[in-house]
Amino acid sequence: MMRAMGALVIELLGYALAIFGGGLVVERVLRVTLSSDDLESIQAFRKQGLRDGGRLIEWLERFLFFSFLLNGQYSAVGFVLAAKGVVRYGEIKEAKDQKVAEYVLIGTMISLSWTMAVFAAVRWPVAA
Repeated sequence: MMRAMGALVIELLGYALAIFGGGLVVERVLRVTLSSDDLESIQAFRKQGLRDGGRLIEWLERFLFFSFLLNGQYSAVGFVLAAKGVVRYGEIKEAKDQKVAEYVLIGTMISLSWTMAVFAAVRWPVAA
């Protein structure tokens, strides 16, 4: 019982770290990657959406990734990535700006990589 409770606490901490910590990691990496000229294109792109739409999408994305990984549903992660690609394709295509497309892709890959790293860190002590 205590072991199960400890595993649950570790998984809940993993969710928090993956979801909210991931935003900080993505922001830091993108800040290093983007120049001041890039920021103008990105800001124009972001103004087209909801005020906090991007942040909510990121949180939901990392929540889904982490949930799927915890449950061994690895192909579902691919499904989420494919669905996001389909949804984002139109707006990226219409932006006609490679910087915007790369911004979205880099952010998504960093987000997924972060979530996978947190999952690995969470699973390691639970499996031991």
